[in-house]
Amino acid sequence: FMYALMVTANKKAKPESGLENSLLQLVIGSFIVVAFVSMQKNFVLSLTTIDWIPVLVLGLLNTGIGCYLYFSSITDLPVQTVAICGYLEPLSAVVFSVLFLHEVLLPLQMLGAVLILGGAIFGECFNPEKQQ
Repeated sequence: FMYALMVTANKKAKPESGLENSLLQLVIGSFIVVAFVSMQKNFVLSLTTIDWIPVLVLGLLNTGIGCYLYFSSITDLPVQTVAICGYLEPLSAVVFSVLFLHEVLLPLQMLGAVLILGGAIFGECFNPEKQQ
């Protein structure tokens, strides 16, 4: 529900650049994560100086560039296509974990992958707006 709300809100928002939208999403997301984690029991944050380097690389480079590309293109694509691309994200995480981390793909995960791909194909092939 929240993902659909985010995509719809981004489509209806006043035109902003992908950079502004990415920055806004990352800042709001960071505050929500900090608030959520701080409400959990036994909240402990212990990062050494050397730990900040991978955190910054993952946060600024990987997430920042990914969000910039995503939110730059979101205004030019139909909501359905954006949602389908978003649903492919967990599938790619599973596939990459098998390929690069040599994790075992369980039957339930295989079923999930088939359902994600099937839903994406169904959504793109049977889109009434594209058939007109």
